[in-house]
Amino acid sequence: MGSLWIGPPGRMREVRDAATEFDRSISLGIEEFAALSGGITTTRLATPPRRLSLSWSAMAQAEAQWVEALVRNVFGPGPLAVIDPASRNLLEGGQSQGYGPRSAYHAGMWGTLTERADRVMTITDPRDGDQLGYDHAHWFGWPVTPGLPVHVATAIPDGQCQLVFYAADELYLGDAGPAPTLTAMPPAGAAFAVFRVILRAWTGTKLVGPAVLRMGDPIEPGDLGALGSGYPAMTVTSYTDKARPPHRDITLSLVEVRRTPR
Repeated sequence: MGSLWIGPPGRMREVRDAATEFDRSISLGIEEFAALSGGITTTRLATPPRRLSLSWSAMAQAEAQWVEALVRNVFGPGPLAVIDPASRNLLEGGQSQGYGPRSAYHAGMWGTLTERADRVMTITDPRDGDQLGYDHAHWFGWPVTPGLPVHVATAIPDGQCQLVFYAADELYLGDAGPAPTLTAMPPAGAAFAVFRVILRAWTGTKLVGPAVLRMGDPIEPGDLGALGSGYPAMTVTSYTDKARPPHRDITLSLVEVRRTPR
């Protein structure tokens, strides 16, 4: 994609100025404990929050004003939807590979969705029309914005992708698909898309397998299986703004927020 997209769901905007510094490190939260015997044990966060630190030199006024408006909560206090310019797959890491946790999916099916002991997700004995949905960690759907195309694909045998679009107040606006690889443009007023796969009937157990969700650039051969880096809801933790008319030097730091731990 090449650019940062940031803003409230339905009102994201592309920041075209390339950041002079871009740090997307993950806070692992690892703690070491040394026993008197010399043994070392560690603990770590089950789901490490993602962080972004960016800086821009001589940012154009229009883009600088957009960043400032987000920092000042001009559009409301809610967390921001952020598309990392380095991301190839906006699904969570487990979702992108067909792994758990089970709570990252919702199943509307007669068949059985199971997380095995090795975290691999399987589907057993579905019927025609059964549905597997991919859940966002914070919102009820995946944030979208009109004008930015959404691309999805699945490796589920005979699976067909579908996108269902909703306004910010969860009003249904329309849907697209189904198709094994699907591209759809969010309609006017869309803020979220629900991503689900429509299944065909089979007997026995099959792997859920890899999936892709991407904004902007279309899905290319070989992208199915790209590790998902997530599509975090983020809040600003620090901001600096040094004016050099007609430009501004800006730094921005964000951290991921989630409603409930997984």
